[in-house]
Amino acid sequence: MIKMIISDLDGTLLSFDNKVHDNDINAIHAALQQGIDFCLASGRKDLDIQAVAKIIGSRKFHRISQNGAFVFSSDNHELHRTSFEPAIAKKLYERIIGEDVVTILSTIDKEYVEVKDEVIRKIEERLFSQIEEERELKAKIGKSIHTSKIIINGAENTIRQLQQELIETFPNELDTFISESKILDVMPKNISKGNAIKILMENVGLSPNEIACIGDSYNDIPMFQLTKNSFAMSTAHPDVKREANFIVETVAEAIEQILTSSKVRS
Repeated sequence: MIKMIISDLDGTLLSFDNKVHDNDINAIHAALQQGIDFCLASGRKDLDIQAVAKIIGSRKFHRISQNGAFVFSSDNHELHRTSFEPAIAKKLYERIIGEDVVTILSTIDKEYVEVKDEVIRKIEERLFSQIEEERELKAKIGKSIHTSKIIINGAENTIRQLQQELIETFPNELDTFISESKILDVMPKNISKGNAIKILMENVGLSPNEIACIGDSYNDIPMFQLTKNSFAMSTAHPDVKREANFIVETVAEAIEQILTSSKVRS
């Protein structure tokens, strides 16, 4: 029996203009009414996840933010947090900043760039809070700014090449995820949605066959690998869809299958 549903946000539950479809909201409430826990898992900051929870109209959500750097239970108890070692964060920033990409440093509740321009303002349109301009960003890494994620925006070929170079240069210090076609998330080692869900499952006393996961991106694959009850969006990259056992058009469709279909393994 499924006791918890974990859903990604961007491209899954959340549209490009930060909307949640009414059908998905109704399906989530139907699951909650049947006693199924719900978790929102995203590469976004926790503040963004809380904003989406407000849109849905419920506070009964577990939250996994920044691909697993932070984990909160539905009663807002912090289960996990992590950030880069300051020296590693600075080395990474120095390596990335010279590339033809947009580099954003994220902490638990803020995002920073050295200079805000029109590109950054365009990115802000998809966020629930502003990106901070910090001219002395490099000097403040590890002091007043404790980096939990580095977000790299650029051409797809550029970020894929950079991803490979970072993996080869820092094999023991980081993990990377393509969260969208032109966005690379750089995380501390062993941080993933999958590992975060393991922490959450241990806390609430669930096993992998009691959870279901819904997502659309490469950073969702670690959670797909935890359970046979894995749902990829039809719009996902073929490599992502291959990792899931079910393909759906909407979160509502996945929840309907979870609630009613005998095809879902439990």
